[in-house]
Order: sequence, then structure tokens, then C-alpha cells
Amino acid sequence: MSSNNGSTRQRNVWSFLKNACPPILAGVLLLAVWEWSIWYFSLPNFVLPRPGDIVAAAAENPGAFYADVITTLLEAVGGYAIGALLGVGLAVAFVAIPFFERMVLPLIVVFNSVPMVAYGPLAIIWFGIGSTSKVVLILVSVSYIVLLNALAGLRSCDPETISMLRTFGATRNDIFLKIRIPAALPWIFSGLRIAVVQAMILAVVLEMLGARSGLGWSIYKSTQMMNFVEAWVAVAGSIILSLILYSIVSFAGRRLAWW
Repeated sequence: MSSNNGSTRQRNVWSFLKNACPPILAGVLLLAVWEWSIWYFSLPNFVLPRPGDIVAAAAENPGAFYADVITTLLEAVGGYAIGALLGVGLAVAFVAIPFFERMVLPLIVVFNSVPMVAYGPLAIIWFGIGSTSKVVLILVSVSYIVLLNALAGLRSCDPETISMLRTFGATRNDIFLKIRIPAALPWIFSGLRIAVVQAMILAVVLEMLGARSGLGWSIYKSTQMMNFVEAWVAVAGSIILSLILYSIVSFAGRRLAWW
């Protein structure tokens, strides 16, 4: 029994190392090329600061940095969570009620045919300069991405399988729960992975248009004050947050849609 547990732990460690080593190696190579480029081209600090200078700048005022991170994180995650639920719910409703899809989907496509950033000034007027305006636009964008992927997944089922289940007396709920939802999960998580990055991008860009705090606001403020190292601190924070959120969604996808 202990031998089996030991072999299982070894397989888990090996699987973790196999998945973690390539991105870690890529990060190390990126930092090496970064440092080499600064040395070789003699780049001044305002063009491209050293990674150590960015870390030092973040450590000088960690309280402000963490406050900006929390603000952007809450906006991105809040809009992302609501948008993901809305997108999946709309996809289920569209498959169940085709007339509802024909009536509503064209309006959704028209609204999303314009980059969501273009609605930023209007959202600030309607919902204020705080986090609400960012959350609303993020959830709209995320719901559209998840909706399209979930729709494709729910309709990817084999029609013959559905017909056979109906022959054996399966109800619409049985077909949804046992056929459509499992078939759609990989598609849904594909959309969720795309949407989580989009949520972070929108949160940062919308904060640059107008906010009281956040990483995007810090980038805009630091650039206006010609403090480019501080701007890079916020950029690095945005990248790290995006990677963490993407990794969490990917991990959940591997666990829930393992097939």
C-alpha cells in the first residue's frame, strides 16, 4: 500500500515538473534576453528598466502596489465570473428556445461588433468612475466569448446519439445533463481561457480611461509623471495576475473536462 502511494506521489511530482519546467525555463530565458538587450544596446532606464529595478520599485511602496493589484483583480474577477455565468446561461437558453436565439443573438453581435473600450467613456458617465463601470463592460465582453464557445459545444453532440436516447425515453433534461453539457465543457473552458485574459486587458485599459485606483490607473499616472519604472511595476503586476488567473482556469479545465 505504501509502495503504491509512493509511486503515485512520484508520478504527481514528475507530472508537475513536466508541466512547470517549460514555462519556468521560458521565463528565465526572457529575463536573460532582457538583461542582455539592456547591456548590448545601452538602453537607458526610461526606455527599458532592468528587472531588478522594477522589483526594487515595487518593494519601495508595497502598500500602494498591493492596493492597485486588489482593485484590478476584483474588477477582472467580478466581471469575469458574472459574464461566464451569463454566457453559459444564454447558450443553454438559446439551444432550448431557438426563437429566443433568433431574437436576441443579433443584438448581442451588434453590441459586441464595436471594441468594448469604445464604450468606456459612456460607461463612466452611466456607472461612475469607480469599479462598477469596469465590471459591467468586462462581463459584457466575457459573456459574449463564453456564449459563442458554449453554443458551439452544446451543438457539437452527435444527432444520432440524441435520437437514440429519445427512443429510450430520455427527457430534454436528461439529454442536456448527460450529452450536451459534457460535450460542451471543453468548448466552454476554451472560451473561459480566452475570456480571462480579455478580462484583465479590459480592466487595465478601462482604468487608464478613468479610475481612482488600479494597475491601469497606476500606468497612466506614472507615465504622465515620467516615472517609467513605476509604470513597468504596474505592467509586471498585470502580467503576473493574468498568468495566475489563466493557470487557475486551465487547471480547473483539466480537472472538470479531463477527457
